[in-house]
Amino acid sequence: MSARTIVIGDLHGCYHEALELLAKVGATRSDRVIFAGDLVDRGPQQRECVELAMQHEAVLGNHEEKHLQQRHRADEKLLPDHLETRRALEPHHFDWMGRLPHYLRLPEHNAVVVHAGLMPGIPVESQDPYHLLHAQCIQPPTKKSYWPSKAPQSATFWTHHWRGPERIIFGHTVFDRPLVTEHAVGIDTGCVYGRSLTAVVLPSWEFVSVPARSTYRGGKTVARIPVHGDVCAFS
Repeated sequence: MSARTIVIGDLHGCYHEALELLAKVGATRSDRVIFAGDLVDRGPQQRECVELAMQHEAVLGNHEEKHLQQRHRADEKLLPDHLETRRALEPHHFDWMGRLPHYLRLPEHNAVVVHAGLMPGIPVESQDPYHLLHAQCIQPPTKKSYWPSKAPQSATFWTHHWRGPERIIFGHTVFDRPLVTEHAVGIDTGCVYGRSLTAVVLPSWEFVSVPARSTYRGGKTVARIPVHGDVCAFS
């Protein structure tokens, strides 16, 4: 079997599911494994997820960004979830996060891995890091991004506007199933919320998922927001 590229959606501490998914896709040492960011917070095994990603590759997620921004903030000023992550990690883990790229190009597949999204008409190298880490619903040419549940009626998900030339593989936004368009593929299927962990395997663009072992984070009202046809975001 020739070498493949395996891109995995947001882990959020779901370490056992990550191992199960890697086993299910039959990952070998010759395969390239990339995590789409948000390794930490919400789930049970922050350290294990970070150390798994350190053995492979990852892009920066907005949760890693937040920890880097508040790295020197006093414990009592952190949210309980963030404090739990801080206590699970050591300085070398944060140093590694600080070296993560905002995107990884896969030229052999005409693809780019980012955490969240992009603004249309702008080369990947010129994108605002904020959008790479946070983009969801937008109203071009304005630059503001909205959560799907809080977006104005005229705003649409960024994938409606991105025309390539690269196909973007991203996480960040939780979908009821992988989002597949001509120029974008969304693979965060909400493992930490009791749904599933998903990978896309290149060059075949096959999706492989494993179910969550538990609902690690719940208790909030979840809205199903259509973003492409009958594919919905949970917001």
